[in-house]
Amino acid sequence: MQKLEQVFREEMLESDLRVTDNRLAIFRVLAESDRPLSIQEIVKLTASNSYFTSIYRSIEAMVQVGILRVVPRGFKNLYELGEAFRPHHHHATCEKCGRSIEIHDAQLEKVMNDLTIQVGFVPTKHHFELFGICQKCRK
Repeated sequence: MQKLEQVFREEMLESDLRVTDNRLAIFRVLAESDRPLSIQEIVKLTASNSYFTSIYRSIEAMVQVGILRVVPRGFKNLYELGEAFRPHHHHATCEKCGRSIEIHDAQLEKVMNDLTIQVGFVPTKHHFELFGICQKCRK
């Protein structure tokens, strides 16, 4: 965790963002999480006395510079650490229990890149979501 936190501090400095107690708490919560979290979950887990709007602004600032990544989930956004901390990936999410697993697949990345080019775009970024029912919920 110490190494990740040092990378966080360096990324913040390079992005001209101050390392505040709120931002450090948000980073630690997401670094310890095994899944993307909602703002409400982050607020609850930071156990800080900060207002929701203060946490929200910190999250938005860190998203803007790539320290955090938005994971759209239906009409709601979840957040996780950006690619400086975790390799690029996508998610498969169970519609019953909400469990989410990471998908790392070079072939999928190539297909999405190729499709973007085929429609005349220059690839810059993409998002891919899979939903289904996990094995545990099927039993």
